[in-house]
Amino acid sequence: MLARLQARPERLAWIAGLLLVLIWLIIYLTTVSPTVNFIDSGELITAVHEPGIAHPPGYPLYVLMGYVASHLLWGDVAWRVNVLSAFWGALAVGAFYFLILQAARYLLAARQPKVASQPKNRRSAKSVDHAGAGKQAPDSAATAQPAGTWLTSAAALNILLIASGAAGASLIAASSTFWSRTAQAKMYSLHYFFIALLLTLALQYRAAYERGDKQASTRWLVALAISLGLSFTNHLMTILLVLPIALLLIGGAQPGYRIRDISGRWAYLVPAFLVPLLLYAYMPLRASQDPVMNWGSTNDLGDFWRHITGWQFRPYLLGDIGKNLRDNFELITRYAFEQWGLISIPVYLAGIAGAVLLYRIGRAILWPTLLLLALTLTFSLFYGISEIEPYMVSFYAMFAVWIGLAPAAWLSVSMQSRRSATRQSGSRQAAVNTFDPTQARQQAWAITALVVVAVLSSALMIYPKQNYSQNRLAEQFALNVFDELPQNSILITDYWDFYAPTYYLQIEKGIRPDLALIDESLLRYPWYTRQLTKRYPWLMDKSQDIITGFAVEQRKWVNGEAFDANALDQSYYDLLTSFVERNAPDHQSYMLTIQPCPPNVSCDNNRIASTYLRQPIGLTFKLVPPEAGEPAAPAEPDYKTVGITTSPVPFDDAARTNSLFYVDAYNRMNAYFQTLNMQDAAQRMAEKANAIRAAIQGR
Repeated sequence: MLARLQARPERLAWIAGLLLVLIWLIIYLTTVSPTVNFIDSGELITAVHEPGIAHPPGYPLYVLMGYVASHLLWGDVAWRVNVLSAFWGALAVGAFYFLILQAARYLLAARQPKVASQPKNRRSAKSVDHAGAGKQAPDSAATAQPAGTWLTSAAALNILLIASGAAGASLIAASSTFWSRTAQAKMYSLHYFFIALLLTLALQYRAAYERGDKQASTRWLVALAISLGLSFTNHLMTILLVLPIALLLIGGAQPGYRIRDISGRWAYLVPAFLVPLLLYAYMPLRASQDPVMNWGSTNDLGDFWRHITGWQFRPYLLGDIGKNLRDNFELITRYAFEQWGLISIPVYLAGIAGAVLLYRIGRAILWPTLLLLALTLTFSLFYGISEIEPYMVSFYAMFAVWIGLAPAAWLSVSMQSRRSATRQSGSRQAAVNTFDPTQARQQAWAITALVVVAVLSSALMIYPKQNYSQNRLAEQFALNVFDELPQNSILITDYWDFYAPTYYLQIEKGIRPDLALIDESLLRYPWYTRQLTKRYPWLMDKSQDIITGFAVEQRKWVNGEAFDANALDQSYYDLLTSFVERNAPDHQSYMLTIQPCPPNVSCDNNRIASTYLRQPIGLTFKLVPPEAGEPAAPAEPDYKTVGITTSPVPFDDAARTNSLFYVDAYNRMNAYFQTLNMQDAAQRMAEKANAIRAAIQGR
């Protein structure tokens, strides 16, 4: 059986790739989160299951895939969507395996002795060699020298390349950030798949062009164009791949020949790229049906364009650049040295060593991957969002790719050394005497074995840290807030980590539909006003007079027209205040804020119902009207903290930050009970705060 597979190297490579995907899929499924998580998870799960429109740029490919997965699989809806991330994460590992494998074959093809042959067409007559120097393109049909002269055995070489490709891809799979995005509802694992796929297709075109196979090169180009279009329908960070792909396609000596070859096929490539973009048509069509999750209301042409280009997030790039750089540098540095646990530094050093080898014999591969690494790092440094971690995966992945290519690069360097010895000595026999192919192959296997050891070590260290299988912290946090709110309450919040999970809990699971939850940040956009009207018509009806004036200036601002900033600002706070004041008889109002404002201090949240007293009751503040007098002492909060103080689960940054909310809440209640001279209650609050703080420390 093995002999038959060795005789068919492509079949063996595919079987190995499928096994690799299956292994990592099983591993990832054991760590998948059972429910909603922090940040965008709740919003995305709700958007794909309805289906609706997700936050910019809409991710139509991910939404439609999520819709299918969330209706075909079993179990909790959140778990079904989380499984989709695990699935694409495993496929991304397989895609990186094929990228490394094909790149290794490409490197060795330039060094393997060939019988001279003529190129198949004129365009290949002055092709580019794999190190960047002009040369005659090798023919794929050329006859290799007898077995034993090329590192003793072609079959053994194929097995080595498969093993090193699987090891390099597994190094990516076992990295912390990559793994974490396979465990929760995110579109990132699908994006990682496209990164590997696009680079592989570009490399395949290059190889086909250089061996003069015009038919194959056309197929690879069309596949690349289609995949590039599809990738843009999933994540706009595909833009960072455009220059590296272009460099991989045309880099090297005499790029004009390659450019003419590619541009000459525009009639195939332009439609191939544009047709997948038609998936964006889903958004205006679905938005016209007014789903609940209708972020951006994309049935309007202007709103549609702003949504798919990420207009709402431009301030994160164009804001305080200096602050973004300082904050992100600290975060990125910490994330970088957490990727593979204790062996992170050796991995980076090994990656640099692999890059040095590529500089000697594979610059056509080194420069595009290095460019992608540099673009990823630069963008991540300047993009001022809290969840910058997943954007760095391309950076880590390129180190793993260089490591996976190290065995093939070492063999290529060995062959290059042999040829140099031949030229210097003038004797082929003298060069043969200084080159031992068996030893070179053994050294390449030793490199591969070291990578496998690194993968196993990293997996053992990272698995416990990225095991989300018992992580219900986001769901628990939202339910703890729900539990301290009476029936038919209104809650105004500026905290997305709380608000996003409530989309899922209220809309999909039907938990506490009586609560009217309002996100302060989203209220600044017209689409959200329509969503609130759809979800809470009674709330919006009572404030319709303010909404009308607010909407006029709001629309001018969104459209980029001249607007009255003071009028827009005042009507915004008037609207929030009206939610509190005009519904007071039947609906008690509360606030949940990231940083509570001290009383009588000028800050944004104090402009909402400014005459109302903010009474702390735990995680939230009760808004007490001035005519109500001194409020009664609240009940002592007693939050469920499973996963924190009991049955502890692994902590990421979001888990740590949100768990500290309990510490702040108990400390706040400690201080408040002291002002009420309730010393016993105050002491109990202090003890609970200290217990949670102690449980968080070191996690």
